Amino acid sequence: MITLTRHAVSFACAIGAASAIAFAQGGFEDRAKAARAAEIDAFLSAFPKWTVTTHATTGYGYNDNLLLSFTDEERSPFVRGSVEVFLMRTPDRFEFSFLADAEGTRYTKGETVKDDAKIWISSEPAYPVCETLRFSMPVTGYYFDQVFDVSDTEVERLVAELKVKGAMIGPTVRWDFHPAWWLEAQGVAQQKRYDDHAYDGDIGEGNMRLGWTRGWLEVRLTGTKRWRSFDSRTQYSAPAGRELPGTHLKVAEREGELRFKVTWDEAARWKTSSRVSVLNYRDNGSGYFNFHEQKVAQELEWNWRRWQVSVSGSASRTDFAIQTVGLGIDPPARLRDEFMGEFQVARMMSKRWTVVSAYTWERSRSNDPVACYKVNEGLLGVRWSWEK
Repeated sequence: MITLTRHAVSFACAIGAASAIAFAQGGFEDRAKAARAAEIDAFLSAFPKWTVTTHATTGYGYNDNLLLSFTDEERSPFVRGSVEVFLMRTPDRFEFSFLADAEGTRYTKGETVKDDAKIWISSEPAYPVCETLRFSMPVTGYYFDQVFDVSDTEVERLVAELKVKGAMIGPTVRWDFHPAWWLEAQGVAQQKRYDDHAYDGDIGEGNMRLGWTRGWLEVRLTGTKRWRSFDSRTQYSAPAGRELPGTHLKVAEREGELRFKVTWDEAARWKTSSRVSVLNYRDNGSGYFNFHEQKVAQELEWNWRRWQVSVSGSASRTDFAIQTVGLGIDPPARLRDEFMGEFQVARMMSKRWTVVSAYTWERSRSNDPVACYKVNEGLLGVRWSWEK
């Protein structure tokens, strides 16, 4: 009996000692975890709340058709400079991003066109309501001083250097209702103003986007309805194409787009983006301006060490419903094909400096010979980058 008692006491002491050691170890582990969490918090708090990225690029190039003309093209070398600033606040209860992009080109031998410029400024404050719901308010302002093809009738071929400025605001709601699926709705209000006031007007737009992402593949379907009210443009009669004094031109557009983004390897060296879209354009009068457009676009990007190469291209067909080309009893309906291609190569020389080169090709074809033109442009330059 005494022996059993001694064994019981020894066993109880052993259990007590083991419990004390385990309790001490648990306390040590809890304190170690707390210390590690404090170190992580301190490490993360050392990062800045704001990230700033700046790119400045300058280059020399050549353009062989400044006026988008089918004959007697105006050619000129040019000097181009651009600055891009991107500001972003790291994710928190309140998010914010800001982008400013300005570009100017001086044509050294241009006679009709001496220079062009474009400025784009955009800010987007956002608030994550919860983990799956996000509200944002993008605000954008822009200015363009460039040559545009604005011949939207077959009566007159009109290419002009236009100065246009505008502003738009587009409240957006995004809902991530599934780990792989998201839905986004946006409404946009925009004002456009031209120096000659010929195309001034207000624009409204509504967008619905449905997206699916699974690893290497992203699919996005977008539906857009856009309406525009011109301040001073009038309706045209059909089929003669004469202005109707006292009328007020308004147009409505419906557009659908399907986009695929693919990352082809684990290192993300190869990426492609494919787009297919259709657009229906309708006016509020005789339908003289009505057309249907189909478009495809493809982009390919390759990154390897200090090299970055990208190739992109697009093709579109525009069929006009009422406008015709030529004279006669039954002239053919007006149509237009547009093709664009771009090839870019960049080689990083250091952390700050990169050599860039680009070639752009543009072709417009139509059954109206006057509306046909080609443009080739080459550029070689350097880019300086800075990030904080």
